[in-house]
Amino acid sequence: MRVVIAKKTLSTVGGSETFARALDRELRALGHDVALVGMRPAWFRPGIADDARSTFLDVRFGRLGAAIDGLLPTTLVRDQDLRRVISGADVVHSLAREWAGALERAARAEGAAFVETPLVHPGQPFSGDTASDLARYRRADAVIALTNWEATWYRERGVSHVHVTGVGPNLVDLPEVAREPATILFVGRKEVYKGYYSLRRAARMVWRERADARFVAIGQPAWFAQIWPILAMRDPRWVDHDVVSERVKAEALARATIFAMPSDHETFGHTYLEAWLAGLPVIAGDIAPLREVVREGVDGLHVRNEPRPIADAVLALLRDPERARWMGVQGRARVLREFTWPAVAKRTEAAYELARTNLRAAARK
Repeated sequence: MRVVIAKKTLSTVGGSETFARALDRELRALGHDVALVGMRPAWFRPGIADDARSTFLDVRFGRLGAAIDGLLPTTLVRDQDLRRVISGADVVHSLAREWAGALERAARAEGAAFVETPLVHPGQPFSGDTASDLARYRRADAVIALTNWEATWYRERGVSHVHVTGVGPNLVDLPEVAREPATILFVGRKEVYKGYYSLRRAARMVWRERADARFVAIGQPAWFAQIWPILAMRDPRWVDHDVVSERVKAEALARATIFAMPSDHETFGHTYLEAWLAGLPVIAGDIAPLREVVREGVDGLHVRNEPRPIADAVLALLRDPERARWMGVQGRARVLREFTWPAVAKRTEAAYELARTNLRAAARK
């Protein structure tokens, strides 16, 4: 099967970007002919400059257009360029709604099945829940959801051909390093909705009881952090890193005691899987998709994105290290059982086959 996976930004930073690359790798391992298609960026992004296997398209208005298209939910790619790279494909898979309308037009023009993984975030700006988005989901030959909650959200809005695949962890081998007794790790975009700023305020509450607790945050800073550097945390027990290599991230996971990302908006949250692979209990946001991904009291805890509940959860796990260790063991077992990338690729492959069947059935009508 010839598959085109389209993701506007194809760097190694971000959940949907690593999703695209992992699917490319695993579908190739299953014997499919896969092409990754994205936008030629206006500026360097990690993992792009040396990627010879991907096709990068120029967009309208040159570097200015690429800057706009990289930051906003616009579609500045030319339809003829998409048709050129899609020609001969059996399946066109659009990730994260980027260029989705143009990709659907190109797929229809070239006779390919159109598959979309929308990654909806109801309640957020540009979350994928507009009338035009829903109309496109209903037309798609397959819509891929990451959780059963997300699949139900589509079906309740009249979307057919919905499939649930989940995701896999993006983690290199863990190094042999000593586990630290009281280190809380955050990995993600340092945004308000991810719980980063609530976790910083929670740290001060934790230190009143556990002065030895150490917090490590890894990820891309929010845009306003560049404008107001005074917002930086000025305590040596709080360590901030920007984007780091996979090796450095793996070492941070291997050293940590607890993983905390109490997010208000997630489609799945693949970093919880990485934390479980490292044997860590997780503190997740108290939202519907995360209540499905993280099992309360089994492999993690759910809290509101507020300092006091976060601090209480951290302290509860620090006070009971055996319970915390058991949660990490349960999470790791579940990842290995349900959420490996080969398993996700097989579920995706099945969705593609059904999408092609749906396309042929529609053509006969």
